[in-house]
Amino acid sequence: MARKSVKVSPPPPGLLEMGQEERIEALKKRTLPEINATKQAILGILAQNDDSPKGFAAFYELIHGNELPKHAMEWIEHIYGAHDEGVGALLWAFRGSWKSTTISVTFTAFRIGHEPEKANLIISANDDSATKVTAAIAKMIEFNDGWKLAFPHVVPDKEMGWGAEGYCVKDTRIRYEEWTKKTSARIDPTLFGLGVGSSRLIGKHPGGVMLMDDIHDDKNSISNLDRERVVRVVSETVLPMSVKDDKDGEKLVTWEVVVGTPWDVDDAYHFLKNTGQFKFMSMPVMVKAEEGEAGAVYIDGRNRDGNVYVDVVGWWRLRWPEKFGPKAIIRERATGALRGFSRMFLLDLNAAKKAGLKYYMYPHEQIDTARWPMYGGADLAFVLRATGRHETGRDFFSHSYGAKNPLGKLIVVDGVIEQCTQAQAEDHLKKPQDIFPLWRFSVLEGDGIGETFFTSLVMRNPQLRVSMMKTKGKGKRYRQEQEMGPWLENGQVMISDADTPYLNALRRALDDFPDGNNDIRDGLYWLCRATPDVLVVKPDEDHLPLTMQKRRRRNPIFSLAKVGRNA
Repeated sequence: MARKSVKVSPPPPGLLEMGQEERIEALKKRTLPEINATKQAILGILAQNDDSPKGFAAFYELIHGNELPKHAMEWIEHIYGAHDEGVGALLWAFRGSWKSTTISVTFTAFRIGHEPEKANLIISANDDSATKVTAAIAKMIEFNDGWKLAFPHVVPDKEMGWGAEGYCVKDTRIRYEEWTKKTSARIDPTLFGLGVGSSRLIGKHPGGVMLMDDIHDDKNSISNLDRERVVRVVSETVLPMSVKDDKDGEKLVTWEVVVGTPWDVDDAYHFLKNTGQFKFMSMPVMVKAEEGEAGAVYIDGRNRDGNVYVDVVGWWRLRWPEKFGPKAIIRERATGALRGFSRMFLLDLNAAKKAGLKYYMYPHEQIDTARWPMYGGADLAFVLRATGRHETGRDFFSHSYGAKNPLGKLIVVDGVIEQCTQAQAEDHLKKPQDIFPLWRFSVLEGDGIGETFFTSLVMRNPQLRVSMMKTKGKGKRYRQEQEMGPWLENGQVMISDADTPYLNALRRALDDFPDGNNDIRDGLYWLCRATPDVLVVKPDEDHLPLTMQKRRRRNPIFSLAKVGRNA
């Protein structure tokens, strides 16, 4: 395909006699389109002929219309450096850094342009995520004008396949018969994407790029066992796929690239780092600096509402100040919790562990409230009259609903968090009993006004299934951190991922611990106390010696459901 030449018009008459400002305006009006066209052509030539970070930067600008950010250029230089050494590249990068756009989509496309005969594999946490990446690359190849300037000879081969099951390209510089011979040894399409849990991963051998992009998420990393499964797939299935140098088998031919945000110390990212076979780079959104240090900026941590987030106060060097400046950093910190901010932006798991209560989310679409036993837990607080708005300094009535799933875990389904009168609180306690067919009972806190309220409640509502428990002098922080914290952390108690006002407030309160709303966390605590059999992981006594087996007794908590007259 012949390139169109750019015809440059002569300067307008009298240009030299014009003043400087008039001359600049005249040049802009007369030559700016020509300058842009020339620049595009040059970028295309650089991208096609320079297989290096510099050539990629030209390709990136050609495709996206803006220059490659400086921090992203560091990623690309890191990837090329790792490949030159014959090892994989492992990158940890902060959320919102454009790692997927830059590396997963644009870099993989760049490799296809330079090596269209090779197979490339994208691996994500699930099939849908991987398919979205491959679809973005395919769209670029088929429709982007920048691609046509850089690699006009690499086009879709729709006869061989061009869809979610895999995308094939062909090189029009050679005859199609020769092309099919050149790629005959390749079983896989040019580009395909799979989830890390897919059985179709077995037998793949990408000779181009094998890229793992965010292979951990909420659903496949809920527990230690879930993360262990991901590590096992990566070590036993994914890594052996890479093509090695035929000479000694030590140097990688495949471009192994792993990008993501660390999840936990036993995740696949840490496993890969600890193998010593990956060139590693960690890029948080900012790093601590000293006053007067070159490039250092001061962040006062003060949010728009006057709150100060002391954990971000100080001098910092920012990785991407154009997009994540001091105000943006404070916004991210204010809209998230310290635990999440530390993990996703600072890439600091140690700091993340010191903040918040760790918990796991459960897919709401898998919750069956019609068939699973349901329980409640309430932290009591009342106001004299309902104002319809939250009053600063006043406590909240909190009622948490949970379901026990067939695996014996307690799933928080929804609830109520409200400043309400005693009569309204009674209505909130009655409501779930009418809604959920397998509703068992609610546990109410029996300290303070709780005992008096409980007595009058069951007298007025003899059919209401409620029970009462006392704290035995344990403060809220103690019971939330020392008792409820481990139940959440080991996954025995999980939070629905549904988007409801109550669940959003609960997740925020757990993230903000020990700050934030104590009342909603305590409602969850009493829900947990309603299901003591969930909270203890028992040994399998049938496989213990007879001398170690204990007599099985009916748990006394089951009788609490009868306190309200009905079980």
